[in-house]
Amino acid sequence: MYKQLFDHIKKYLPEYPEEDLNNLVRYFEFKKVSKGDKIAKAGSICRNGHFIVEGSFRYFTINSDGVEFNTQFAFEDYWVGDMNGILNNAPSNVNMEALENSILLTISATDYNYLLKTCHSFALYKYRLRTNSYHARIDHSNEFYESAEKRYLNLLSKHPMITQRVSQYHIASYLGITPESLSRLRKNLAK
Repeated sequence: MYKQLFDHIKKYLPEYPEEDLNNLVRYFEFKKVSKGDKIAKAGSICRNGHFIVEGSFRYFTINSDGVEFNTQFAFEDYWVGDMNGILNNAPSNVNMEALENSILLTISATDYNYLLKTCHSFALYKYRLRTNSYHARIDHSNEFYESAEKRYLNLLSKHPMITQRVSQYHIASYLGITPESLSRLRKNLAK
């Protein structure tokens, strides 16, 4: 299972030294998470980062009326965890919940920060990931100026299997529409 993490690292940083890859193993542990388990809660400090080996997660916020809004989905080969908590020991402003039974490679915030300071390759890899993540969030924010249909089609192009793995309710929340609107949209697209 470490091979999956190593392949991901090499995808973003092909020059990552083999010796540094092998040294990473000691900082991670496998963790099984059941569907519905939360790995981060708003207001709590996130003390671990996680690489998804298998499974899926949603990031969500809850407004003052108690309504949940999905802000992101994460699947295999994604990192999940609240960076503000990991880097700054600050409370999270999002919740993260497993949508499926999942397997994670988990690293403590302490070890994560140690690697950032002592392993140039790891720091460069994470920098490239954060840059990618930043641009993905900008793209997602800009999508809200598009029609619901366009947002849905963009989501499907990024995650073709999402409709088999994530409920229509959660997809609708992510798109900013009701489940009924999503159902009508899917029906119209099927014509």
